[in-house]
Amino acid sequence: MGDEDATEDPTGETAGETARPTTSPLDSDETWQPGLRPLLEAHAREFVLAVRARGELVGSTQQAALGYTPEEQGGHHIAETLHPDDLPRVFDVLERARRHAGFEEDIRVRARHRDGTWHVLAATIIAVTDAALDFEGAVVRVRDVTDELPPDQALDLDVGGDDGRFLSLAEAVPLGILSADARGWVVYANSAAIDLFGLESNAMLGSGWTRAVLAEDLDDVVRTGREVIRDHEPREVTFRLATGLFQRWVHARFVPLGDERTTGWIATLDDVTERRRAESRLAHMATHDSLTGLPNRVLLEDRLRQAYGRLRRGSHSVTVVFVDLDDFKDVNDQFGHAVGDAVLVETARRLRAAVRDVDTIARLGGDEFVVVCESLSDTEAEEVLQRLRRNLAAPFTIDGERLGTPASFGAVTTSEPTEEIEDLLGRADQAMYRVKHARRAGTDPPWQAGRVPTVPPISVPPEAHGPPQGNHDRPASSGPGDRSTTEPDGVDVEPGST
Repeated sequence: MGDEDATEDPTGETAGETARPTTSPLDSDETWQPGLRPLLEAHAREFVLAVRARGELVGSTQQAALGYTPEEQGGHHIAETLHPDDLPRVFDVLERARRHAGFEEDIRVRARHRDGTWHVLAATIIAVTDAALDFEGAVVRVRDVTDELPPDQALDLDVGGDDGRFLSLAEAVPLGILSADARGWVVYANSAAIDLFGLESNAMLGSGWTRAVLAEDLDDVVRTGREVIRDHEPREVTFRLATGLFQRWVHARFVPLGDERTTGWIATLDDVTERRRAESRLAHMATHDSLTGLPNRVLLEDRLRQAYGRLRRGSHSVTVVFVDLDDFKDVNDQFGHAVGDAVLVETARRLRAAVRDVDTIARLGGDEFVVVCESLSDTEAEEVLQRLRRNLAAPFTIDGERLGTPASFGAVTTSEPTEEIEDLLGRADQAMYRVKHARRAGTDPPWQAGRVPTVPPISVPPEAHGPPQGNHDRPASSGPGDRSTTEPDGVDVEPGST
């Protein structure tokens, strides 16, 4: 070898430069016996790795470190090789190396050899930054000390026990598993988690996994991870993933790692999408009419309680309209229940089309419906009643015959949040029955299709059973004004009410 100040090693690098993965002189220098490199590396116990701050392996001085070829090493993450229990400690050291120039620290970790066995490595982590190479991370001097361990410590490498099969267990369980360091950076994700998030394995590492979390839920998820590290206590959170065409619901349980101080967390991820859908379906069934899709009495009363709450906070009024289809029993008797169901579905659609999106239409059962509107002026309430009556006046066309189903309406308005809901509904029901009885007594003009504005007849096939689709082409409400004292046919408004 020549003078030390001017020498270059056989790779062409000047002495003192940061070590880079190169071709060994055993492969290139004719003075060395060809083919000896594999033999020497098979017995080598020391090598040097280049690791970026986030844990990506980008270089090695050994062509087959731990039995892995360069292709199997390059671009991979150290979390794929190191024992998961050692990862938080390794990333804690890497983070401190990133923050402090000249940092150097010795640690001992376990790594999986390509043959599946676990080896103990004594490693020295040295902070390195090279702007020319766009490299920030650490150079790690590694020595395999597995064969130097005393027999009692060698037992720690027996991964057949309860504490050693972490990787095998993590890959076997159906739950997703994430492991993070003290910064909250994920350093390991099992296959179930990768599939659940719909990301590549490398994209899951660091904070990459959060890219799949729905924006509305991201703050909750990030805050939960931080609280686990800060408080050293388990936390749970449910969030949504924006993967593909559908959102998925995930329930995560975070558990802190470390004894005296938190060195990271491990999270189990349960895909609860189907459970949430089932719960949603059950909740909808419990609060909605199965035929029309309208709210049932349970949800109606809940909406009225909410409306009463708004009355207490200054809302103007609550208007309730009770709607009953006259002689609906005759439709069922003459045309059958399939046609009767279709009439109810179309009735629900027409009622929806007469009111605002914020108003409530409910079916109490049979042929009885209730409309709830809030903060209507007298003029607006009059217009709502006119639209309801006009929409239900249009006949159905079945098998070429026009079928009319006249309706009776009873409307009441309250501005008193202390009135019982049952009393409010009872007053609207009584107002509706006054109309019905007047018709039967012949004192109220019978329903005549020619006396209402022209509305195209609706043809309803007997097999139509699907829920109605809302019609949003609603007439706009006008401003306040004096209410006419003349009520439309088939509408009873309680005196002193609307």
